[in-house]
Amino acid sequence: MLASKSSLKRRLQIVELVRKRGEVSVEELSQVFDVSSVTVRTDLTYLEQQRYLVRSFGKARYLAQKAGENILVPVADEATRKALELAIARFAAEAVDDHQSLMFGTGAIVHKILPFLADRSNLALMVHDIEMARTAQRFLHCELSLTGGQLETGETILTGPDAEALVSRRSIDLCILEANGLDRDGQLLRTDPEVARLFDVARKVAKRTIVVACQPQLDERDGEAFANLADIDALLLDDGIDPPTMELMPQRNLMLDRRESGVLEFRKEVS
Repeated sequence: MLASKSSLKRRLQIVELVRKRGEVSVEELSQVFDVSSVTVRTDLTYLEQQRYLVRSFGKARYLAQKAGENILVPVADEATRKALELAIARFAAEAVDDHQSLMFGTGAIVHKILPFLADRSNLALMVHDIEMARTAQRFLHCELSLTGGQLETGETILTGPDAEALVSRRSIDLCILEANGLDRDGQLLRTDPEVARLFDVARKVAKRTIVVACQPQLDERDGEAFANLADIDALLLDDGIDPPTMELMPQRNLMLDRRESGVLEFRKEVS
C-alpha cells in the first residue's frame, strides 16, 4: 500500500523530534502534529517496525544506533543479509519480460536474479562478470554475451574503455545495476571507479534502469557515483532505510511501494 506524502512527511518529522528529545508521549505528538492519537499510534507502529524508535507505555523512545556506524541500517548477520539479497533479487526479476535485451552489472544481488529468469524466453543478456556468465549458462536459454574489456589477475569482472565502448553501442531495454552506496544528495555509488564508469554508460543507453542495494554505505568518500536517484526508474532495497534518505525519494520523483519480506521498491512516478 502506498503511503501518502503527508503521512510520510509526518513520520519523518516524528522520528526527528523523538531523536532530539529522546522520548515523547503519544499525547504530545498528537498535539504537535494536530492528528488523533489513533493516527499517532499507527505512525509509531510503522516506525517501530522500521527500527527507527521503540514504544513504551504511551511514549516513543529513540532507537540509537551504535557509535561509528555509517550505514542505513544496523548490520545484519550473514544469514539475514543473504535472505534480504535473495528477496530483493526475486522482486527485481519481476521486471524482466520475454524478448528483452538486458545488461546486468556485477553484484551479489544481481547475480541472484539469474535463476529467477529460467522461465523467460528470447532474452539477450550482456554481462561483464565471468561468474555471472557461467550462472546464466546454467539456468537460462538466452543469447549471452560478455562486454570484453580488461580483466585484472584473479578477478572475474571486465571493465575499461573497451567494455564501455561495446556497451555504448548496444540497444538495451533494461539495465539492472547494484549500488554499494547512497549519499545524501541521492547519488548511487560503487566502490570500484572502473565499475562505476561502466554502470554510468549502461544506464545512459538503457531504456529503463533498475538499481538494487542491500544496506548501502552512506559515505560518498568510499565510492564513485554512477547515477542519481533522479536518473533511474526504480530502486529496490531492504526496509531499514533511514528517514533523511527516505525523504530523498519523493524529491527525486520515486514513490514507495512496500513489498513483502522486508523489501522496499521506489518507482518513478508516471505523470
